[in-house]
Parts: sequence; C-alpha cells; structure tokens
Amino acid sequence: MYYVKDSHPAIISREDLEKVQELMVIRAKARGNIEGDREKYQNRYVLTGTIVCGHCGNKFKRHIDNCGTIAESVSWICSTYLIEGKNSCGVGRLKEETIKGLFVRMLNRLYTDRARLLGDYKAKLEREKLTELDNERIAKLDEEIEKLIKQERALFVIEEKGYADHNLVKSEHEELITRLTQLQTERSDWMGDINKRDTRMARTLELEFVLEAQEGNLTEFSDDLYRKLVEKILVKERTKLIFNFKNGLAFEETYTLKRGHDIF
Repeated sequence: MYYVKDSHPAIISREDLEKVQELMVIRAKARGNIEGDREKYQNRYVLTGTIVCGHCGNKFKRHIDNCGTIAESVSWICSTYLIEGKNSCGVGRLKEETIKGLFVRMLNRLYTDRARLLGDYKAKLEREKLTELDNERIAKLDEEIEKLIKQERALFVIEEKGYADHNLVKSEHEELITRLTQLQTERSDWMGDINKRDTRMARTLELEFVLEAQEGNLTEFSDDLYRKLVEKILVKERTKLIFNFKNGLAFEETYTLKRGHDIF
C-alpha cells in the first residue's frame, strides 16, 4: 500500500480539511476528550463496568429515563435485560441514586464499627499467611516435580538407545506428563492463593487508613472513595446488592420497593 499526495481531485480543499481538524481538537478539549486521556473520558461514570448481574453474569449499563424532562432519572440496567427482555433476566433496573445511597449507608456502618470489623479481618488474614505448612507443601511439590522431570529425561535415553518398546515408552511418557501437569498446576494455584492473601492485607491497611482519615460519616456519595475501595457490586436480586471491596471484604445491602419508591 502506498500513499500518493494529490493523486486525484479533492472533495474539499486541504486548507478546509486542516481547519476542520483544528476545530475538532478544540471542541474535544472543551469536552475533556484530550488525547492520552481517552480512557478517563470513556469511563466518566464512576459505576461503569462495576455492577454485575448475579443471575446472568453480564454487566449493567447506564440508562437515562425521561431524558430532557422534569422527571429525568438515571438507572443502571442489566445488559441481558436490555437486549433480550425480562424473560431472560428478571433483575431489571436499579436507580443510580439508590446504588449510591446504599454505598453511603454501607460505608458509614463500616466507619462506625471499623475497629472490630477490620481488626477481625486482619487477624483472619494473618492466620492465613504463608505458614510452615505452606513451606512444606511447596517444597514437597518441587521435589515431586523435579523427580518427574528426571524420569522424563530417563525415558528419552531409554528410547534413544532402544532398550524399550516405543509404544510402551510413549504410554509411560503420557502418564508422566499428565501427573507433572497436575503438580505444576497445584503449585501455581497454591502460590497464587498465597500472593492473593498478601494483596488483601495491603488493601485492608489502605482501607483502614482511608477510614481513619474521614471526619465522621459520609453525607453524600464520593466518586473517589468508590473508585479506591470497591471492586464490583454483585446484584443478587433487584433489592439485594453485595459490595465487594478490593481487599476481599463483602457487604450485603438491601432496600425495599414500595409503590415505585426505593426505601433504605
């Protein structure tokens, strides 16, 4: 593919094209859509991508009802419900103000009882840290893996020198590889769990610091706190939400539907 300048008559002049490009840049900056900051622009709503349906597993999308009228309101609706209807997913919609209100209520409860809740959770994480049992298990797995690798090498030597039937060697080699894969997966899962524990402790200390820095209960929703603390919201039912924190803690919040109003 080659680019040839002025190879055919232009639909608009080059001067007009450049002026249009300049105007597009100016208008983009005015809207906050700055080059290098597109991700922030695309995720300008704090709840975007964090609300997950507990029934179908899809994420919720932002929707404006009665746009441009006095009755305008913002809701978050399960993607499956939007595309396939209520027969495919009955969770439906959640009002944005309700989600944010439940977050405020939940965080205030945590703030009030932070010493006990975080203290108990940190103690649990400490008990789950890398223990002598972990070290013994990892060492044993390493020893078994090394032994199987040596056996594999020995099989290659035996076959190369013609000491055993090819089909027999092949069968033994397949069994050996299956066992080796199992052990390597087990070791990887074990180490992953250990690393996950360490992350949860660091996140818990961060959460503790954030709560201590607060000056009393929240009076309104905070985008910054939500981004710092919440991994996702799992919608078990329309009136039951589980806030999953980045440190592994989870808090269930419920509300009541009464004649079209959310009460919490």
